[in-house]
Amino acid sequence: MKVIYIDKNTDLSAFKPEPCVMALGFFDGVHVGHRKIIETAKRLAKKKQLTLAVMTFFPHPSQVIPTSKKVNSYLSPLSIKQEIFAKLGVEKFYIVKFDEDFSKLSHREFVDRFLISLCCRHAVAGFDFTYGYKGKGTMEQLEQDGKGIFEVTIVPEVKYQNKKISSSMIRQLLLSGMVHDVPHYLGDYYSVLCTLTNSEEEDKEKMTFHARLEYDYMIPKIGEYVVQIEIGRNYYRGICNISAKTLHTNMLNGTIIGLNKINDKQSIKLAFIRRLSDEETSANNKKLKSVI
Repeated sequence: MKVIYIDKNTDLSAFKPEPCVMALGFFDGVHVGHRKIIETAKRLAKKKQLTLAVMTFFPHPSQVIPTSKKVNSYLSPLSIKQEIFAKLGVEKFYIVKFDEDFSKLSHREFVDRFLISLCCRHAVAGFDFTYGYKGKGTMEQLEQDGKGIFEVTIVPEVKYQNKKISSSMIRQLLLSGMVHDVPHYLGDYYSVLCTLTNSEEEDKEKMTFHARLEYDYMIPKIGEYVVQIEIGRNYYRGICNISAKTLHTNMLNGTIIGLNKINDKQSIKLAFIRRLSDEETSANNKKLKSVI
């Protein structure tokens, strides 16, 4: 997959763009609804024998446009999003710098500069995707702005138990500690990448660890969580503690079961399975295995 960073002033002709099907969106988390968009675009690209491209924006628009709901951390940081798209078969990944100048482009200017100039022949996005100054461009407007140069496919709302699947919903679940419900919306357990800073053997069956988050991840509610820990190609169960300190330092600590030695500075992946109840957190180490 080719990754291309662009902004308002980029000469897009220099990239020699090929006719493509373009999936549009911020795609934080690349959740079940987002994957429906990518799958739709992929099917169209195969049918029309066009390049499969995705266009996203960085940073989150709320960091540039004044709003009461500012997003400062992500479900899937940009590099993780890039890995996911590559696995989904995306051939070109356009990352548009969302700054003040870009935010002032009219909806027609956005289409002319970023879709038509990149040889978009079919645009695909969710029903609520907006673009251009103050989000005045809607999916209904997109076909008109395309001037017949490209077709438009609107992907309808995807729901779980009559609730819209969205990045906002997943953030709410994390902030409430309901990580066990996240897979219904995200498609998998919420996970983060960390780098071990310190580890210590407790006994032959478990060890404690301290790790630093590698990116600006959304952090779940304070508490203790049952986690699946991926180290290399091996998987372990354990407990991860998120404290008030975590919110300020991005440091996590916890216990790994079934391992008594690990190299510090190693990268590990933590998947949050469920939050422990108050009764479970009071369990002593002898009961740890029964808790997880």
